[in-house]
Amino acid sequence: MLLRILFAFAAAAVLMLLLWLLRGVMLTPVRLGINEHLSVVLTVSGAAPELENTVEALLWLNHNGTLRAQLFVRDAGMDSDTRQAAELLERRGVVKLIV
Repeated sequence: MLLRILFAFAAAAVLMLLLWLLRGVMLTPVRLGINEHLSVVLTVSGAAPELENTVEALLWLNHNGTLRAQLFVRDAGMDSDTRQAAELLERRGVVKLIV
């Protein structure tokens, strides 16, 4: 009985490892040509309390080499709190704010 439990645990661990590797293959880096540059424009309107999380996720892709891009946040009628968060991100040098 114990042997079956250990075998099931090992099989599940191998399956999880294979799924993790498959996930890594699916996140293939975007390869740009010599004179190509990629920009991501995030258009924000109204209240967007998740703006910082979205930018951090894009930065994670940028820093690990999956998506080499310059990040822009375009103000399409942000509320004051969202605008303040976007300005803070711009002061940190993370994004460029487009008004």
